[in-house]
Amino acid sequence: MKLKAVEFRYYINDGLPDPRMAPVDLLMREYRSLYHHAAHKKTVMYGDTTGALNLRKEMVQFLSGTRGLNIDMNNILVTHGAQMAIFIAAQLLLQPGDTVIVGEPSYYMADLIFQQSGARLIKVPVDENGIDVDAIEKICRKKKPALLYIIPHHHHPTTVTLGADRRMKLLELIRTYKFAVIEDDYDYDFHYSGSPILPLASARHSGNVIYIGSLTKTMAASIRLGYMIAPENFINEAARFRRIIDLRGDNLLEEAIAVLFKQGDMQRHLKKSVKLYHERRDRFCHLLEKEMGNVLTFQKPSGGLALWARFHKKYPLPTMATRAAAHGLFMSDGSVYSTGAVNHNGLRIGFASLNEKEQDTIVGILKKLV
Repeated sequence: MKLKAVEFRYYINDGLPDPRMAPVDLLMREYRSLYHHAAHKKTVMYGDTTGALNLRKEMVQFLSGTRGLNIDMNNILVTHGAQMAIFIAAQLLLQPGDTVIVGEPSYYMADLIFQQSGARLIKVPVDENGIDVDAIEKICRKKKPALLYIIPHHHHPTTVTLGADRRMKLLELIRTYKFAVIEDDYDYDFHYSGSPILPLASARHSGNVIYIGSLTKTMAASIRLGYMIAPENFINEAARFRRIIDLRGDNLLEEAIAVLFKQGDMQRHLKKSVKLYHERRDRFCHLLEKEMGNVLTFQKPSGGLALWARFHKKYPLPTMATRAAAHGLFMSDGSVYSTGAVNHNGLRIGFASLNEKEQDTIVGILKKLV
């Protein structure tokens, strides 16, 4: 998307947390305390490539309790965001010419990673019940793919969740054909309608599922922390590869976040955030239906930080984005989501980072555009 240089006053992001909610003061307090504590002088200069010891301990406990993962510290690698984890996994799993199954539409940054690795993408439709598992089975019967990339929980960009029947069938396919899976669960903790479905990685999968998540969505976009969960031998290989591009993360920051987990601050922050984002989702969806119902369509998401809005054909997003820029509003032109045979004319609208006034202002600008 190329726009002339303008000063944007408002932004439509694709699903970011509200940085005003982040427990930054608590985090900086622990960071300073650790920095000046004699026992952590070595942490400032050195650290484990797999991540700070105490953060990995706390993450194992947190992920086991919230996601039903049967793991220990040898199964986790802390990364600079989930994007790095996807990149490392792809580099270890793929060879030029390999096939990767992705959704249509899919998370475009992951698609770029796979293509950069020399892989060929096979796109499978995504509907209101998630990715088409029957289509995946047909592909496997012809030739086993090298990798399946899937976002079963709050799929990006459409926000749909993989149905229970499809989930069970997909697990059976994984066990039968033994193909590798990257399960991207970037915003699992934000669920508003009923109980969240446990990840594929929590079920029996013979070590074929690599689970990737993010702490960035819990904190703020600028706090880049992700993680990879995989068998110990794969984590060892991933750590060795990570050293090529990044010797280690900010171990002191990781230790500070570990303290917040241990003291329950992160859990309390997450509970508070879920409550607020739930309220913002409901208000924003009502506002959008009332003011823009004749311009776009969407389904209220069961969780996550954004909704997937598809504009009617007579409102092409490239034109809308250009007009929005003139009003000081940045919005996607939808091109990153229309990389296949379908022009979705859609974009993700992040609601979690918008307070009531910001919601009203952005919807007001969108109304002016049409």
